[in-house]
Amino acid sequence: MARQRSPKRRVRRNRNFKILKAAEAFAQANIVTESLMSTNALEFALGDLGVGFSSGGGISLKELITQPRLIGVVGQRASNPEILLGIAVKSAVTNFGFRFASKALSRPIRMMNNNVLKPLALGVQL
Repeated sequence: MARQRSPKRRVRRNRNFKILKAAEAFAQANIVTESLMSTNALEFALGDLGVGFSSGGGISLKELITQPRLIGVVGQRASNPEILLGIAVKSAVTNFGFRFASKALSRPIRMMNNNVLKPLALGVQL
């Protein structure tokens, strides 16, 4: 008789929001938007927030949508090898820095996650 298969084990995924991963993603986005759009990632996404808050001459997402000619300006900046090399170097250094910091601080991060954030059940981890 053929041997019966055991049911497949369900893979449990951790669905918590990781703060350090979000910070790294924001840092990477900031590198690209500062180099190509001449503004930071928040001002690119939100545009001018009102009186007293201006993009300072950078290109926002709203401006890209309303003025499609600005896509050509961004394309010209993206085709410049000096800018691309700067983005690559900054991105590599940021990636290395976050990896090094997460390895060096793994014990305090683990203690913070287990002793502070896990009991609160917020769905957030460092």
